[in-house]
This record gives sequence, structure tokens and C-alpha cells, in this order.
Amino acid sequence: MGLIRRLCLFFFIFLHFPIYSQSTSKEVRKWMEEGSSYYSSGYWFKAIQAYEKALELSPSDPGIHYSLVLCYYQTDQFRKMLNGVLVAQKAGIDDPMIHYYLGLAYHANYKFNEAILAFQQHKTTLSKSDKMGLYKTDLLIKHCTNAIQLPTEKDILITNLGAGINSSYPEYNPAISVDESTVLFTSRRVGSTGGQIYPIDNLYFEDIYQSTQIQKKWNPASNIGTIVNTDVHDACVGLSADGQQMLVYRDENGNNGDLYLSQLKGTVWQTPVNLGKMINSTYYEPCGSFSADGQVLFFVSNRAGGYGGLDIYYSRKTLEGTWSKPMNMGPQINTMEDEFSPYLHADGKTFYFSTDGELSMGGYDIVECSLQVREEGIQILTSPKNMAHPINTPEDEVYFVWSADNKRAYFSSVRDGGYGDKDLYVLQRKEADAALVMLKGTIVDCISKQPIEAKIEVFDHSTGTTLGKYFSNSATGKYIVILPAGKNYAIEVDAREYLFYSKNIDIPALLEYKEIEDLICLDKIAKGTKIILHNVFFDVDKASLRTESELELNKLFEILLKNPSLKIEVSGHTDSDGDAAHNLSLSEARAHAVKDYLILKGIDPNRIVYKGYGESVPIAENTSPENKQLNRRTEIKILEN
Repeated sequence: MGLIRRLCLFFFIFLHFPIYSQSTSKEVRKWMEEGSSYYSSGYWFKAIQAYEKALELSPSDPGIHYSLVLCYYQTDQFRKMLNGVLVAQKAGIDDPMIHYYLGLAYHANYKFNEAILAFQQHKTTLSKSDKMGLYKTDLLIKHCTNAIQLPTEKDILITNLGAGINSSYPEYNPAISVDESTVLFTSRRVGSTGGQIYPIDNLYFEDIYQSTQIQKKWNPASNIGTIVNTDVHDACVGLSADGQQMLVYRDENGNNGDLYLSQLKGTVWQTPVNLGKMINSTYYEPCGSFSADGQVLFFVSNRAGGYGGLDIYYSRKTLEGTWSKPMNMGPQINTMEDEFSPYLHADGKTFYFSTDGELSMGGYDIVECSLQVREEGIQILTSPKNMAHPINTPEDEVYFVWSADNKRAYFSSVRDGGYGDKDLYVLQRKEADAALVMLKGTIVDCISKQPIEAKIEVFDHSTGTTLGKYFSNSATGKYIVILPAGKNYAIEVDAREYLFYSKNIDIPALLEYKEIEDLICLDKIAKGTKIILHNVFFDVDKASLRTESELELNKLFEILLKNPSLKIEVSGHTDSDGDAAHNLSLSEARAHAVKDYLILKGIDPNRIVYKGYGESVPIAENTSPENKQLNRRTEIKILEN
């Protein structure tokens, strides 16, 4: 059980007030009275401090032990409850909830069979009319049974991310850049913005921190600053694949929180902007994530009309750049309990989330399933399954995100040997099944070599549909694009005042992850500038434009439309195979076809000159199929600007 759920959901268990010690010591009674006062006001961590003072003075007092048990229960410290419950039980403290607490304590300490017996004993104290109590107890028994029956995955190594990131305070919500160079996360450590303590749990308000990885070591994390972090709860809950957009959870009114979006400009995250009423509601939206192409937002809400407490929803990005009406992911994903931290892998089909429903072995567990994102909606292809030991434990495991090569996953958990409370961990495995390509590099000005902030659009050649929009960093020019294998892609890059750059990438089916690094330079719109139209295609030995050429030609049309004084030459080129006269004629006909297309779109014919050069202007020697492919091209040259 997480504190989030305790704050926002109704529980079937009524609140108990701590049992006073029978000690005659005035000092003990003083601490007990102070603890009881804090407890009744909901300040459970302060109550714990008072009761611990009393226990130091009277270490065998069952009333003090049981008072601490009730506080540990309220603060989800179930592992600490075991000794106190056993002491109270032996002393004969009469509480109908005592077997329930004993079951929670056994479960948290990996004594699953003992926990089942305790929960079964607790059921005997419930009336048949207490359907919620019976249901919740049966669910806990199911969690224990799962913990016993689920297998332990082999060849998995789980490592704490270390003191550079983790502290004695809670750390969670890891958001990893695709190249694993940067992690953004949430912490409630000392030094938070405003320095205020949240009275309910006695921890500092949430702030967002950042760390960079150099030579496989995470540098000491730093607060990302007051542009994003405020005096209230601010949490990083997701990062776009290109690393330029961060999803932020912010609680501005102390009750329900909303999702916001922050843009990275250079090295500075900008003021988060509320995602609006289509995503946020008067209810609770605590977390979310983007699909790798940025076109789908998955998020969590407890709004009316769901299947349980917290449900997972999704929304599509519209052509206008806004978000569509959210859709609930349905009963195959959502349960009567809580679902949390959704994440779609960059392969576009493997979906991860956390649940404390029937699949869990206790608390939130990470589960996975396969799905297909379609225009008409999301289809769940396989039922969710628990990722088992050692990934999941009786504690909460949330925010599970994979590296692009599928060999490492980052998540938050509470485990033995940690630095305190929730820590960030990395899972490593030997085998990986990610058939993905990471296209990365830098976008610069061709003359000055200075970095450029540019938009990168990816299209599916077979359908002409947009698969994703990405952006290079304005300070570094660096970009990252993730592409599933087995498709032919058109890549279009453009920036203000520059001619666009195009690239055709045909990625065959792969069995493993692959990286392609590419330096892209953009030419300014100026007289004499040339670009190659890499995504303009013709039928073999013909001047007929193929349908997939329209993506690139429409981009050229937009430039001509936005720059009415621009005049261009369209030139056609061939390799040296075949008759030279035929090649010259073919190249001229192909250049003419491009001009005709632009004229039909509405461009003044006087702004376009066409010419065929045949095989006379090669850009590579015609000595290999690859070089000949380079020479078969269509070019644009600016004649007047």
C-alpha cells in the first residue's frame, strides 16, 4: 500500500487510536500523551518519534509497542510492525484488527505462509455483510499466494544507482534519456525549494533533481532549479524520447494534482505549462508518459467512470498539437484496485505499468503486456503478467523504464541495502530482444558549424503517415530518434530560415538493437544553395513520380509558399549505366515531373526552372551499386532569394 492511495482513497479499515501504556512513570505518560495527540491529528511520523521516546523508557510495555504498530501501519512501514504485533498478541491485547496487522507484517517480512494464516484468522472476525473487508482480505491472501507461486527470473542483476542519486530520503520516478546520459527523478530530501515539510508524512515537499552519467558512473545529483520547482509538490513523471519535454506533476492546492509540460531550451527547463482540461480534471492525475513517437500520452487518474481507484487512460495528439479526449484503457488493464506509472516501450508494443490488484505479490508490482496502437484505438494483444522476482517484492515497485537496447531497466523500489526509503535501481540482463534503431547525432549550420534547434519528422514511406516529431537541443544541436526495425522511413529536418534536409532510411528486420550516428548540416535559404531530395522516387526507367514522393515535394511546396520571392532550379541526374542520350532525356523528364507537381499545387511556373543533366554531374564514381544510387538523384538549387 502506498501513501498516495491512503491520502486519496477510502479504506475499509476504521482508524484506531493508540492504546495508552499502563506505566505509572510520568515521563512515559508524557510521551504517550504527546504521541496520541499527534496520532489523532494525523501527524503519524511525529507520533512515532514520541512513542519511540516512551519505548526507550519502558521497552517491554505492550501498549507502547502496539501504539507504534498503529503508526507504522499508517505510514506503510509494515516490516517494522512484526515485533510489536507479536508482543501485543502475547500480552493479550484485544483488538479485532490484530491478525490483520500481523498478516501485513508477516507479508512484508517475506513470511508468506504465516501471513496467509493470519489473514485467514482475520476473516473469521468479519461479518458476512462486510463485503469490502472480506474482499480486501482475500486480495491480500492472493498477494501472498502470488509471492509463493511466482518464479524467480534468472540472469537478472539489480543494482542501486548509488550515493550520487539516492539519499536517506525517498527517491523515485526515474526518467531516463534514451541514450542513458541523463536521469531526472523526484526526491523529498533536505534542501528542497522552499524548505517546507509536508505535515502529513513529515517529509520535505517533492522537488525534481538531475544527474548525468559519465563512464557508467552517475554524478552527484543537483536540483533543477526554481523555474520548475516550487514550494509545493513538483515531480518529474515522464520524459519524451528526444529528451526535450518533461512531464511534471504539480500539486498547487494541497489536494489533487495536475500534469504539466516543461520544455528544455538549451540546458534550462522552462516553466511548466498545465496540459489543460482535456487531460487534467478536478480529480487526481499523478503520473504519465509519452510514447516514443510523442503521439500518445498515457496517464493515470481517479476520475469518475473508471474501473477502480486509479486507472490508466490514453490520449492522442491532434494535428493541431493538442490532446484528444482521453480513453480508459479498459478492464484488461484497469482493475478495482490502483494502476500506476504506465510506460510504452520504444518498440511501440510492449506496455509496462504497476498494479496492486490480483496480479501483485504485494504493494505495487510491475506487470507487462503487448498492445497495438491503431487509429481506432489501442488493442490489448496479451493479458498483463507479473514480472516476478527479483524485480517485484512485497514493497512498491513503480516507474519502470527500459533502455533502448532492452538490456537495462530503471525503476524505484524499497530494498534491503538501500540508502533509505525508496531508491532508484537499475536492472541488467544479458539477453535483449529490442529490434530497434537509435538514430542520433548533431544538427548544425553547414557554414558556421553552430548547433541548430530543428524539427525532425519521421514518416512511414508505405503509408505516408507521420510516425513522430522530435527536436534537436537548441544549445547543443543533439538529437535522438528511435525507430522500430522493419520499415522504410522518410526523415525530414527543417529549421527556421534554413532549407530542409531529407534522408531515406530503409531498416530491414533486425534481431538486435542498432545505433546510427549522423551529423546533419542545414543550408540557409540563399542564392546558390543546393539540396538533394532524398525522398523523391520514380518508377524504374520512367518519369512517373511514385506516391511516396509526395511527402518531400509537399515540404518543398511549403518552403516556396512561405518564401514568395524564391526561384529554384529542379535538376535531374542519373548514373552512367545505359545510353547517355537516354539518360539525359530521362533526367530532364523527371525534373519536369517535379515542376509539374509544384505547379499543380499552386506555384507560379515562372518561379521554377527544370533541367536534366543525365550522367554528366556525378557526386560519386559510378563504380558500385551504392555510388550509382547516390548519383540517381533530384536536386534543388536556389536561383533567387
